[in-house]
Amino acid sequence: MMNERAQSDVRINSAERGGIGRSQIESLFKTHYTQMYHLALTLLFDEAESKDVVSDVFASLLSGKVVMRADNAKAFLLASVRHRCLNVLQHKQVHERFARLLTECTDTLVSDNTVEEEMQMEELMSYLRDNLSLMEQNVFRLRYLREMTCQEVAEALNVSRQTVHTHLKQTVEKIRKYFNSNSKAI
Repeated sequence: MMNERAQSDVRINSAERGGIGRSQIESLFKTHYTQMYHLALTLLFDEAESKDVVSDVFASLLSGKVVMRADNAKAFLLASVRHRCLNVLQHKQVHERFARLLTECTDTLVSDNTVEEEMQMEELMSYLRDNLSLMEQNVFRLRYLREMTCQEVAEALNVSRQTVHTHLKQTVEKIRKYFNSNSKAI
């Protein structure tokens, strides 16, 4: 006889081999989408980004990259939405710092920090040009410099929103590693 924990471990192992089925994910979507969306909207105050976050959670389940135990599906899905929302908010802070640097660099007023900030921005742009693929550069520029939504970027580049999110995540991580390894702050 298997106890309940052993049964859920078996579910985890079978999920690791082949992922949960599409019909199970569709059922989870129908059951929990509204609550997940409202949680994301409460945290982000943005309808499009909230929909993106919930879509990302289900996309990760479909891809098989994320394994979920069947006995705690609701808690797992809501926690996933919460964590993705926190990541979005963290990325927004990075975006705001980039935007602030851009704004300060274009100001005609000269302050003590302007030269240093201008050098940081030049270094960032040089890093982007030299170390990112053309797609990563395009996604980054459209999203952060032109302030387009992920959906607008996806449409402009004729790619999926998931592709945009993937490239943004990779790009921000590369920038963070570069500046952290060189002890520079953006």
